[in-house]
Amino acid sequence: MDTPKQENLQGTEAAKKIKELAEAARVGLMMTNLKTLPLSIRPMATQKVDEQGYIYFLSIKQSDAVKHIEASPEVQMTWSNMGKAEYLAIYGKGEVYRDQKEIDDMWSDFIKTWFPEGKDDPNLVIIRLKPETGYYWDTQHGKVVQLLGMMIGAITGKETDDSLEGKISL
Repeated sequence: MDTPKQENLQGTEAAKKIKELAEAARVGLMMTNLKTLPLSIRPMATQKVDEQGYIYFLSIKQSDAVKHIEASPEVQMTWSNMGKAEYLAIYGKGEVYRDQKEIDDMWSDFIKTWFPEGKDDPNLVIIRLKPETGYYWDTQHGKVVQLLGMMIGAITGKETDDSLEGKISL
């Protein structure tokens, strides 16, 4: 059986892959307080990923995520886009700040469900994750093509794996 194609990414290419996978999956699991077990884990909606690969989330100043990042900035984040068989794991440093213009740019009616006080709530803050390293897994042609390839492979006995994986370094 062939192994998935390896493609390690750095710099701009790594940032593009982070943006592609994190924005497509939209919601990931953020792990904080990494030195204490069990880890503190919660779902977080990805608001945006910039050209540098920095990932932005909205939170409330009093949340455990914010308290943990302010005490120790190490963050592990994972995303899973099951519809496309794409996965991403990122380790980096989080920072917490408030910038009303950035909040306004990220705001949507969907977000209001979690932040009923609205975008002008002084307790609404931004968590920015600066990735350092990570790993990704995806298929080059999507889940449907992957499943068809598996069926063809089962019938013909030929390897049809089109998956791609690699390390990410920023």
